[in-house]
Amino acid sequence: MFFKMRSAYFAAALASVLTVAAVASAKYKAQNPKIQVHAKGPAGMKIEGVSNTLKIDEDEKVVKFKTYLNTIDTKNGKRNDHMQNRFEAKKHGEIVLSVPRTLADPKAGNTVDGKLRFHGVEKDVKVKYDVSGSHIHAAFSFDVTHHGINKKDLCFEPTTESICAQVLVSVEVDFDLANSKD
Repeated sequence: MFFKMRSAYFAAALASVLTVAAVASAKYKAQNPKIQVHAKGPAGMKIEGVSNTLKIDEDEKVVKFKTYLNTIDTKNGKRNDHMQNRFEAKKHGEIVLSVPRTLADPKAGNTVDGKLRFHGVEKDVKVKYDVSGSHIHAAFSFDVTHHGINKKDLCFEPTTESICAQVLVSVEVDFDLANSKD
């Protein structure tokens, strides 16, 4: 029943992981990433998911943080399968956050702007983060329907739109910065 609702939120979590990583300078890599996705459904239902995958690509102007829809684990095989099918992981599995290199310098208490490509749709996104030594903690929220996900797809029964998850998801990301030469 909750498979469809959870799927949108877990896909959103991957996107936020990418956003959090944007605080890291391109000369660094993310170690020990933990991406937690928090979503809500009806009657106080909580939806949780986790991913530990983050890749960083760069050029002279842009740093790109990548993760993949198939890396999110909801601790429920049927829910994971549903997420892969409902959000077309074979077609739209890669999630990318691009930030200008000038915005990729970590400073405590900052917000970073970027472009998030999720489900094949790119939108502006902001993430608030804190830096403590080499550890980064970030929090981020976005509306999955702004990325081409139909609100009906968040419902257990799309035709009657019953038992629907909320469209806004929040993500927390934690990782440690390490020099890429290490």
